[in-house]
Amino acid sequence: IMGEASLGLISSKLTLEGPLINDKTSFIISGRRTYIDILAAPFIRLFSGGGKGGDKEDGGGSSSGNNVRAGYYFYDLNAKVNHQFSEKSRLFLSTYLGNDKAYSRLKDNYQLENTDYQDESDANLRWGNITTAVRYNRILNKKLFANVTGTYSRYKFLLGSEYHSTITPPDTAATEEFNGFDYTSGIDDWGVKIDLDYIPLPNHYIRFGVGETYHTFTPGVNTYQLQSSEANVDTTFGSSKVFAHELYAYVEDDIKFGNRFKINPGLHFSTFLVQDSSYLNLQPRLAMNYLLTESLAIKASYARSAQYLHLLTNATIGLPTDLWVPVTDTIPAVTADQVALGLAYTYNNKYEFSVEGYYKRMANLIEYKDGASFFGSSQDWQTLVEVGDGRAYGVEFFVQKKIGQTSGWIGYTLSWTDRQFDNLNFGEPFPYKFDRRHDVSLALVHELDKKLGQKQWQLDLGLIWVYGTGNAISLPISSYRALNADVDEFNKRGSFLNEIDNYESRNDFREPSYHRLDVSATFTNTNAELHKIWNISVYNVYNRKNPFYLFIDYNSQNQRVLKQISLFPIIPAVSYTLKF
Repeated sequence: IMGEASLGLISSKLTLEGPLINDKTSFIISGRRTYIDILAAPFIRLFSGGGKGGDKEDGGGSSSGNNVRAGYYFYDLNAKVNHQFSEKSRLFLSTYLGNDKAYSRLKDNYQLENTDYQDESDANLRWGNITTAVRYNRILNKKLFANVTGTYSRYKFLLGSEYHSTITPPDTAATEEFNGFDYTSGIDDWGVKIDLDYIPLPNHYIRFGVGETYHTFTPGVNTYQLQSSEANVDTTFGSSKVFAHELYAYVEDDIKFGNRFKINPGLHFSTFLVQDSSYLNLQPRLAMNYLLTESLAIKASYARSAQYLHLLTNATIGLPTDLWVPVTDTIPAVTADQVALGLAYTYNNKYEFSVEGYYKRMANLIEYKDGASFFGSSQDWQTLVEVGDGRAYGVEFFVQKKIGQTSGWIGYTLSWTDRQFDNLNFGEPFPYKFDRRHDVSLALVHELDKKLGQKQWQLDLGLIWVYGTGNAISLPISSYRALNADVDEFNKRGSFLNEIDNYESRNDFREPSYHRLDVSATFTNTNAELHKIWNISVYNVYNRKNPFYLFIDYNSQNQRVLKQISLFPIIPAVSYTLKF
């Protein structure tokens, strides 16, 4: 049995592999768990100012300050078993399990007019996947190879929030109120497919196949709880499940003309059967690559695609909630046409340069209607969205040094993506939430060989820097009080409960840009029987407070202000890996 074990401050992992039956059956299993949330907690508390006392002008009251806790972690497990029946046939069983969780907690204790207030709010965002596949492959003859695969996958998403408040007036018993809300959605898929590779001639490589997937969509279930001296509510409501069949077939061919020209034509057919409707789509593709010289190549492509899942994102601030919802008998499939043209140049087999431009048109996209949200709504989700079009275009630059003591690459993308809906933003185009004008990534590795005592160590120094324009979001430019509000509806901060936000246009503000610098030093013992690796790293060297999400709160002067939750400050880490 072979293996690899790694223990670190941020994460740990273990991998084992070996035979179950000699020359017949083998396995590999790998698990990983991060605990960066535990390590980052004191830094988040320190840099947010949480837990520090102090006075503030707030109607003659005082505050003990905010206590902020936020974090993120994930764990995953991979396993695979491989059995060989003969030289021509094998069976594979593989599975993956992974879960991610991000959370934040805000506590606030303050006093107004001799009354003590204690507020605590929690927000949780969890998502996870399970995938399992059984694959049988067989060499049918010297020119034909087949794979038959059965699959199961499950995706779950949960967004939860809780709010607990305690009000203690002077000489009076305290009153408590609890509000809890959960939103869950998910997708379960069962599938089977047959894929064949056929090589009739040395300059042809043909791939074709058919498949079907049975989908069960749970677009959204809301659970709401309220406990107070005046009411006790516990209810569940939401959209109904949607069941669908997706069938597809495809064929494509890699064709070579000499040593300079290669094309890849293909045709994909799919149909989606849902409720009382069926959607048919033909999706042609063509990619070409031509060597102008031994070092310079030009490439071009066109692809038409259809997608039977829609991505819904919240346009306003708050927790990032990217939800997947299905095509239905009233919501059509997304279709897209994309063209791309690029050049790639290799210098001295050491440096690579490439530039590629692309343009994409999309139809039948969906967005929330103004003021609409799945969360807390008893309406069917299809009544809360609009259908429209979109486009994305840009240019990508890439430079890489592949060999030598110092290697690395730098990439830069300049891009635009927008949406247009007749009933949103007065019919005018607006930036998509993930419209990222500038995206930069830089990675460098420098290798050193050092002899320490009788042992030979290889030292790799690494540096990674990333930058991205902030997401486009909608922010209110003003707010006003509802006409039916009266003085009895004031909340504890002095604002009307029925305050209404006024938005000028959609996605007309930007979150702060995202950027950070990571550095690392990796020591590898190349001579030892047991391969040993030490890694020392610093994540987010200059302690950039990148936004996880934004929210509107009140400052000490009872003014509405925009605040930010950040997850990962500067984090030093050490890990030790042993290969055996």
